[in-house]
Amino acid sequence: MINRALYTIAFSKEWGRQMRFITGPRQSGKTTLAKAKLKQEKNEDLYYLWDLRSVRNRYKKNELFFTGDMLPSSRKLWICFDEIHKMPKWKNIVKGIYDASFERYHFIITGSAKFDISRRAGDSLSGRYFTFHLFPLCLSELTNKRFLCSPLPQTADEFIKRKMDSAVKAEDELSLLLEYSGFPEPFTRQSKKFHAKWAQDYLDTVIKEDIGALTRIIDKEYLYDLYKLLPEMVGSPVSVSSLASHLELSSPTIKSYLKRLEDFYLSFRIYPYSKNIKRSLLKAPKCYLYDWTRARDPGKRFENYVAVELKTLLSLWMDSSGEKYSLFYIRNKQKQETDFLITQNEKPWLLIEVKYSDCYISKQHFETQEAIGNIPLVQLCQENNVCMLQKENAYRISASRFLP
Repeated sequence: MINRALYTIAFSKEWGRQMRFITGPRQSGKTTLAKAKLKQEKNEDLYYLWDLRSVRNRYKKNELFFTGDMLPSSRKLWICFDEIHKMPKWKNIVKGIYDASFERYHFIITGSAKFDISRRAGDSLSGRYFTFHLFPLCLSELTNKRFLCSPLPQTADEFIKRKMDSAVKAEDELSLLLEYSGFPEPFTRQSKKFHAKWAQDYLDTVIKEDIGALTRIIDKEYLYDLYKLLPEMVGSPVSVSSLASHLELSSPTIKSYLKRLEDFYLSFRIYPYSKNIKRSLLKAPKCYLYDWTRARDPGKRFENYVAVELKTLLSLWMDSSGEKYSLFYIRNKQKQETDFLITQNEKPWLLIEVKYSDCYISKQHFETQEAIGNIPLVQLCQENNVCMLQKENAYRISASRFLP
């Protein structure tokens, strides 16, 4: 079993009595993570999959049905409710169970959709939970480098120095991730046939079972069509009007469908950075897929992979520290772009440009760097054995060295 970075964070005693809501893409390892915690605590019998009618029937007879499945203990027991968010008024169910038994149980709630998609429905869970995010495997997890056990970097310079000084290289692991994705099952199988079959069935399952069960979208074929257009658009601003014209749908419908693809962790959008955040939201975002292998072009696949790695890293940092990290891209008036900007508490922190092969950093990126306060600039490439300082505060580094 691959050790996940989120395990130590989500199950820290620091979070007290609060329920741990663990969300993320389907088949990213949420159930495995929860079961590993139950096994460690010797509470394996306290795992309940709410997709099963038997579990739902037990709840209808007795809302605290689980209390008879293990003998009382002097310590609080860990219990997992998996996919309970598919139940009508699930928040009322969780609130009632939690309020009646939190003194005896720690709760893990897992699901493959964002728990806020029905935010307006049901009773409030305010103050009763913390949310954590589990994304596909990242390079650090494959190299067993426990980067989150040390203090988080306070500055981008400190973060880059760690990477420059690190002896960890992960060329083989990076190649496997790019070929088989970061989803644990196809990654560990490392079979092209299995991966191809898995990818098709995965899309069917999410759209038919998950989105179909929790939304009012009737004609789900449009979701298939929209999703299949996105791999070719990786790295480019997404034009809603163009997609609407292509699919013969209205622009509001396309916006709604893109939001649904995000809610169920099929894709995510990155917006252009602007000091006026409202203005940035009006500009076209870039769209990336959690399964980067759907992008056929090697350059687009690599950029998509880096986007997921950065999103994962920032999510882990936020889940563990409470600091606010965000991911943007930058587009100037000449329509020149820098692929990624990391902000810390809404202030520019680190610029990242992605190149398939190593090359000199272009002048436009230095101009952008100067315009937003001369923060550090890193150009990542898929090529191995690259680690150099091109000029002051501007670095060229292999992804296999920078991302672990």
